[in-house]
Amino acid sequence: WSQHSYIKASNPGQTDLFGSSLALSANGRVLAVGSPQEDSGATGIDGDQTDNSTSAAGAVYLFTQSGDTWSQQAYIKASNAALFDQFSRGGVALSSDGSVLAVGAIGEGSSATGINGDQTNNSASNSGAVYLFTQSSGTWSQQAYIKATNAERYDHFGVSLALSADGSVLAVGSHREESSETGIDGDQTDNSASLSGAVYVYTQSDGSWSQQGYIKASNT
Repeated sequence: WSQHSYIKASNPGQTDLFGSSLALSANGRVLAVGSPQEDSGATGIDGDQTDNSTSAAGAVYLFTQSGDTWSQQAYIKASNAALFDQFSRGGVALSSDGSVLAVGAIGEGSSATGINGDQTNNSASNSGAVYLFTQSSGTWSQQAYIKATNAERYDHFGVSLALSADGSVLAVGSHREESSETGIDGDQTDNSASLSGAVYVYTQSDGSWSQQGYIKASNT
């Protein structure tokens, strides 16, 4: 083994924690790097990196390799970047070809539920969210904003992620979810089993995401 590259953020700052999470495409030519305490108030793709007005909003950096040279392809922020959302703290996941990116933000605070709900409120602190991005011809865009169907304060939805090779199936962990249900698609509405946790499974068809399963342990 030998070192191939030394990679830094395009806007390194103290305590940004660049490298807290990573994902690599199957061919090793696309790299996603999380920086959950990055502080810019920018939103979306390739916004202003220079301000530090939104502490721990978080960011993801996309790098691509051509020949023996790595370069930054995109600087990605949540569409509703806010203080202490820690975008990428829940990890990042890439499809095998590096064209689909999932990013967890455990500190995100909207009380929205499901797919592409209202991102603008902060009435459910640390409920968490997952953001889906897709790449076409080198250009990245946000495809979906995903919340738990039973989003609640401090559930930390998005604390862990897994994406299928083709990017069409997503599993999301929520380690502080509190239902006492067991098995698949039970009652999500009770809170009688503190920190029992849950997993949510989503599928994509023709660019639209939907929830396929709500999964609890067999011995919650």
